[in-house]
Amino acid sequence: MPEETFVDVLCRFRHHFRLLFMVSALSLLVLGAALTAIERGTSTYVITVLQIVTFLVIGSLSFGMMVVCGRRSD
Repeated sequence: MPEETFVDVLCRFRHHFRLLFMVSALSLLVLGAALTAIERGTSTYVITVLQIVTFLVIGSLSFGMMVVCGRRSD
């Protein structure tokens, strides 16, 4: 019986990664638009920038998993 790798287990959730990527992209659009209206130096501005960085990381990881799983299925 062949061993299943961690990437194989993650690839079972390929559709979830696609949804996570779409949510991250939409959140980046909304936060980017909101960033123009927020005054620099405020705590709201700092939190918005942190959220943008977080969604960039999550979006990059989910996109990477979509690519890896897409290549494995071919």
